[in-house]
Amino acid sequence: MGTGCVNKKVKLIPTIYNSQNLVEQKEIKLSLDNSNNLYSIDYNLNEIKKIKSTFKSFFSLSPPNISSFEKNEKALVFWVRSHSYFVLGKTDKKRISENFENISSITDQTGGWVCFNLSGINTKLLLDKILTIDLVAFGSNQVLRTSVNNINSFVLCHDQYKNYTIICPVSFMESMKTRLLNLINLVA
Repeated sequence: MGTGCVNKKVKLIPTIYNSQNLVEQKEIKLSLDNSNNLYSIDYNLNEIKKIKSTFKSFFSLSPPNISSFEKNEKALVFWVRSHSYFVLGKTDKKRISENFENISSITDQTGGWVCFNLSGINTKLLLDKILTIDLVAFGSNQVLRTSVNNINSFVLCHDQYKNYTIICPVSFMESMKTRLLNLINLVA
């Protein structure tokens, strides 16, 4: 360690990816996306009417039901657990905090999670190898929290058997990327 390293004030800046295509084959596509903001919204059960109203006016959609998600051009909102949602989109923290003030707790999770987007006809073959769920029962617009490659992750089904998003902690990004790339080579 060099002299004077401890007292240097260096600003830590997270790695932000706009969107990086990792694989683009005819049968399967994989991209890494960390270009959106991510917020968790936790609310009190007594505030459900206000939450529904605020969701409708701010995001132009209703809060999703258990194990599902809603999306439009502004945001993708998915159910995390009772009284808790994740919001993925271009919304800035100040605007979301102002609108949900006094009815919920907002936590900025941006930079803490990364999205892997999978699409194509071989997507089901790949998911059969890494998920321990019944893909037949896991339909479009559903979300689940499960272990993928021993990593606690969210899996969102956009189009059954064809288009999915895996959201995992950014600290496991390289491990997840390596596993997905190895499986793509196996099913290709």
